[in-house]
Amino acid sequence: MSWLINAAQLDRLRKNPKNVVILDASGYYSDKSYSAEQAFFQSHIAGARFLDFNRFHDKHSSLPNMLSRDEVVISDNISKLGITSEHKIVLYDRDEQRTSCRAAWMFKVFGHHASQLFILDGGYASWEKYGGKVSVGEPASIPVKPPYPVNYEARYIRTLLQMKANLHHLKEQVIDVRHAVRFAGGPEPRPGLRHGHLPDSFSFPFSCFFESTGEWKSLDKIRKQLLGIGVDLDKPIIATCGSGVTAAILDFTLDLLNHDSHAVYDGSWVEWGAEVLYPGEESLSERPVKTSLEPK
Repeated sequence: MSWLINAAQLDRLRKNPKNVVILDASGYYSDKSYSAEQAFFQSHIAGARFLDFNRFHDKHSSLPNMLSRDEVVISDNISKLGITSEHKIVLYDRDEQRTSCRAAWMFKVFGHHASQLFILDGGYASWEKYGGKVSVGEPASIPVKPPYPVNYEARYIRTLLQMKANLHHLKEQVIDVRHAVRFAGGPEPRPGLRHGHLPDSFSFPFSCFFESTGEWKSLDKIRKQLLGIGVDLDKPIIATCGSGVTAAILDFTLDLLNHDSHAVYDGSWVEWGAEVLYPGEESLSERPVKTSLEPK
């Protein structure tokens, strides 16, 4: 399983840099005049390296954030971060979308053992509150490692075809972590998308995972909330969201809960909710949409 750690635990881990790599996995920044990378240069956890998500996106996809399947490119970019399969990877972010979870899911897909993946609870803000050591500017040059041995774990990803098949033979529960208003049929932030949700899916907005302080709720509390909306934690689960980013929050939490079988629908709503037809489709009815929170 993956691990959630606090600032004090991270401080202890970072004192053995031969076995630990710290990555700033911020994908967005609350002040849109700054990029995540610019924010990193202004201040970051001492010794951290910046994870550029764009290097791991599928350049041939018209959809945002789709994960690359090019193992050569993936291996090259991980090696440039100075990471080997033996490293413990500690991830943190500074954004509401908790993109460190997306990073943890990515590394899991790439074959990095989940037990070697850590996320800083509360993100960069918790490190600042703790008074941890920070640095500014570009980090020192990173020694490039030998090619990273990618072992692509497709079982952690669900495709459009798999989602369609599941719709007709419901074997996996689908949990949508978008805002409840969007789930019910409210406005979408992106143009060209229908409003609503996948039939038979559950609504569990990703904000439900966190306390007002920004830290994770207790696992017992989250477990009770999921059971309370009717989720069966003994059955497989697919996480979905707007574009595959915040769905990874649920994926990481299910890891913490020792849930046996879960995956992320990478295309999420930008794919399923699109108003266009994909090759081989005859009508949008092949991707039905519901617009109500009525009991199933």
